[in-house]
Amino acid sequence: MQTLRERRKNGEQTEGQTEKTTDKKVEDEDSPFNLCSAVDLDKDLVDWRKPLAWQVGHLGEKYDAWVHQPVDRPIRLFGNPLLEAGTKTSWYWVPVVWLPIVFYFSWHCYTTLAEGTTRIVLTSELSIPIHKYIFPLLFLLGWFLWSFIEYCIHRFVFHMKPPAHNYYLITLHFLLHGQHHKSPFDGSRLVFPPGLASLVVGSFYIILRQTLPDILGICVFVGGLCGYVVYDMIHYYLHYGSPKRGSYMYNLKAYHVKHHFEHQKSGFGITTTFWDHPFNTVIPDEKF
Repeated sequence: MQTLRERRKNGEQTEGQTEKTTDKKVEDEDSPFNLCSAVDLDKDLVDWRKPLAWQVGHLGEKYDAWVHQPVDRPIRLFGNPLLEAGTKTSWYWVPVVWLPIVFYFSWHCYTTLAEGTTRIVLTSELSIPIHKYIFPLLFLLGWFLWSFIEYCIHRFVFHMKPPAHNYYLITLHFLLHGQHHKSPFDGSRLVFPPGLASLVVGSFYIILRQTLPDILGICVFVGGLCGYVVYDMIHYYLHYGSPKRGSYMYNLKAYHVKHHFEHQKSGFGITTTFWDHPFNTVIPDEKF
């Protein structure tokens, strides 16, 4: 079976023919692919010739160390082809599925506020009118709120340490995020499948509609949904993109690479490192 690095190189052969040999060598030396190990099929703790989902739970206390030893090899989770296909998502499906919803709700919120009838009722005699130009502020509030949710999910859910004796929690952890740390360059598993993402998006929508008055909750929701789309796109880019050295995205990529290969218990911010600071999970020396 080809490694992920070999697959990527084969897909870029025509482009690579125009590059200089020295440039290729520099790129290869700097590539995070070099930080991944090859799989020893005879000595590894699991059988890579079989689906991994139902094997990892038996690793027990060895699971945490094993899952944080990245390999340059695609993962097969399930034997059933349909079930396996449901765990894989090409990056472009994220904007295809979610951006039309973002555009629709943005239009709905702005036109509703533009009618001039939206008010926040404080008492029976006192209410505050909500102007249409408040929409961008509510949108940005939702985006900011998403950045906090992004941090919390990554830190407290994806990086929970399942009890060594609990087969089911180990399996759940591997399905949610462990498989991504085991094979960080498996391109089909770098963004959330829409079905799984809809559970988080739907919960976010319901909570905001129950918490904030009417249209205001939708305004905040659509900002958060846009933040999620940007998060998934940035996460994919941090693994496969080649940002310009010294740029914001370059430093963010370096930060995320360190999270994967050196500091798995810190550096939980993806789109921004903002929340790592108040929660004291900043990775020291963020640049290469």
